[in-house]
Amino acid sequence: MIRGGIAADEVEPYLLARAWLTDAARLLGLTPEALAAELIALMLRSGAVVLRDGRLHAAADHTPVEAETLRVPYPRVWPTPEPR
Repeated sequence: MIRGGIAADEVEPYLLARAWLTDAARLLGLTPEALAAELIALMLRSGAVVLRDGRLHAAADHTPVEAETLRVPYPRVWPTPEPR
């Protein structure tokens, strides 16, 4: 959502691909599909996200992040801190 929103029809497939959603659904006794649908509906009802031009956007005041800012390498192995 920090990159100009997410297409409304892509939100559920995105959530269903996240391992945390599957784990949370199991713990709550729901199917992943039911939890994804409930999460989206709740975010819309609460005003946490807004639907604008077919895309979900964060409703909180924020400064949009330029895509280039997020294009940084993610270290596979974190460096070991030097002893003091």
